[in-house]
Amino acid sequence: MSNRLENKVALITGAGSGIGRACAQMFAKQGAQVVVTDLYADAAERVAEDISQAGGKAIGMKVDVGHEEDLAQMVEAAMTTFGRLDVLFNNAVNKNPDTARDVDFLNFNEDLFHDNMRVNVLGGVLACKHALPHMLEQGQGSIIFTSSTSSIAGEVAQFSYGASKAAVNWYVQTLAATFGKRGVRCNAILPGVIRTAALDGWANDKMVQGFMDIQNVPRLGLPEDIGAMAVYLASDESSYVNGALMRVDGGMSCTTPMVPVVRAYL
Repeated sequence: MSNRLENKVALITGAGSGIGRACAQMFAKQGAQVVVTDLYADAAERVAEDISQAGGKAIGMKVDVGHEEDLAQMVEAAMTTFGRLDVLFNNAVNKNPDTARDVDFLNFNEDLFHDNMRVNVLGGVLACKHALPHMLEQGQGSIIFTSSTSSIAGEVAQFSYGASKAAVNWYVQTLAATFGKRGVRCNAILPGVIRTAALDGWANDKMVQGFMDIQNVPRLGLPEDIGAMAVYLASDESSYVNGALMRVDGGMSCTTPMVPVVRAYL
């Protein structure tokens, strides 16, 4: 099925690499005009150029979602360039490498906590603040957040990352309740273990094997797996889906913690 997003304008943050890049490319293949934003201008522009060379329509721009003026400018760029905004995909995440090294709760990193909240939560909330007036004027729109399976249960590391994503879930459901009756939906995607450069740079071979052990499919996830869900949530096919926290995690969270142990010894 093609052209599922025909005539739609989509704005994606954190789209210069990984999940965001895959989503931008998949949106464009489905007919969307895409505003590709990233903290790194060259990465955003490269993705936009790839889309253009493939016959799609896209612009790339540098956006730091931790600064409201950048968020206002990206929404304005979408409206100025394409004349409307149908999809806002809040995908950007704090790229501070300390997040992956946050493993000692007794030395809680307060600065990292505030950075994760500012980028992972407030960045998306303020992007919505600027995008929503245009969507409400149109009488329709789809807002998507990238959350995480870390948001739904306890962890033993990354002590502020999961908390920030739990806050994202609250805003997703609150925005859905606040604006759903006016035609603007809001949903979240909760990825499991996705093979990205970030994962490859963080997880060692034993961790990867451990992740495989808790999957209930025969592989780890790919950025395109998240893109497939994002296309659905951006499209009119999901017009009755609002306030949902969609787990795309290979069934990792559908079992009790005992399942990998039992499976290994049966």
